Amino acid sequence: MAASIDFSGSWKLSRSENFEEYLNGMGVGIIMRKAATIMTPTCKIIQNGDEMEIKMCVPMTTLVQKFRIGEPFQDTSPSGEIKTMIAKWEDGKLVFNESEEKEVHHSVIREIIDDEMVMTCIVGDITCKRIFKRI
Repeated sequence: MAASIDFSGSWKLSRSENFEEYLNGMGVGIIMRKAATIMTPTCKIIQNGDEMEIKMCVPMTTLVQKFRIGEPFQDTSPSGEIKTMIAKWEDGKLVFNESEEKEVHHSVIREIIDDEMVMTCIVGDITCKRIFKRI
C-alpha cells in the first residue's frame, strides 16, 4: 500500500469541468443536474490513519461517507443508487472504485495538487474534474 496523504480539513468547491456531463452519465435527471451545477459544496474530511469520514455539504443536505481504506462500504451515487465502493491509496491519491464489475465503470480519485484538492470523477468514458480550495 502506498503512503497516504493527509486530506484532513475543510475544502470549498472552486470550479468544475464537465460536471453536468458526468451527472448525466450517472443517470441524474435534468432538474437535479442543473441544480447541482450551480451549487458550491463544502467538503469536510476527517482522516485518522486509514479511517476516513468525508462530508459533502450542499444547501439542502449533507452526504456522509465513512469508511476504512481497503474495506467495502455502502455509498450513495449522484443518482441516488446505493453502491458498494472500495477506497485505496494509489501513488499518493485516494482512489474509489465500485467493488462490483459493471458494464459502465465508475471511479472517483482525490489528490492534492498545489494546495488544491482535485476530485476526478469518471463514469464510462466521461471524465469530470472538481477543484476544491482549502478553507
